[in-house]
Amino acid sequence: GFLDVTGEERHFGPPLELGRRIKDAIKDATRLTASVGIAPSKFVAKLASDHGKPDGLIVVEQEGLLAFLHPLPIERLWGVGAKTLLRMHALGIRTIGDLAARDAAWARSQLGEHGLVMRELALGKDDRPVEPDQATKSIASEVIFATDIHDRARLAGLLADQAATVAARMRREGVLGRTVQVKLRDDTFATRTRRKTLGAPTDDGDAIYRAARTLLDADP
Repeated sequence: GFLDVTGEERHFGPPLELGRRIKDAIKDATRLTASVGIAPSKFVAKLASDHGKPDGLIVVEQEGLLAFLHPLPIERLWGVGAKTLLRMHALGIRTIGDLAARDAAWARSQLGEHGLVMRELALGKDDRPVEPDQATKSIASEVIFATDIHDRARLAGLLADQAATVAARMRREGVLGRTVQVKLRDDTFATRTRRKTLGAPTDDGDAIYRAARTLLDADP
């Protein structure tokens, strides 16, 4: 989640203090740790949060933004998926700084219009505002376990519960969906995701579970 706290220091204190208060409130309410990233833009704040997981509090000031950003691997850039990553590597782009060093004409010729957007992010430029009232684009349900679970039958049962929860939320929102995604994360915070597109939109928990179970069974 994102918060824009610009100009709110008088009410909540400096961003670093607010970040600590948010982490403490989450810990008190859920007994779970949370990672907070504070930066001039949404993109860099998200990277800072990820960088500090599972219990971090990282502040990236404007003057240190590029020093933080540029050594990171290019796959940390928003918009760099598996296919784009292969293309980047073929072009000799291994870090975010490598892309930032190329000019706009090169980015457009080699990566298309999307290349220009990615280059702007690589330069630390991201002026997208935080929009708290966006229309729902996805509905998810996650559960974190105290220890890893390797029993597939138990995972399948938990997945059925998650599918039912998601379907109920969809019906309350009055929305349908076609893409089902399953995310698995281990104790090192390595994350694997798989997704499947259904033939027709649905809010049926059984249909969502069947698709999710196929994705679970496909994961090694």
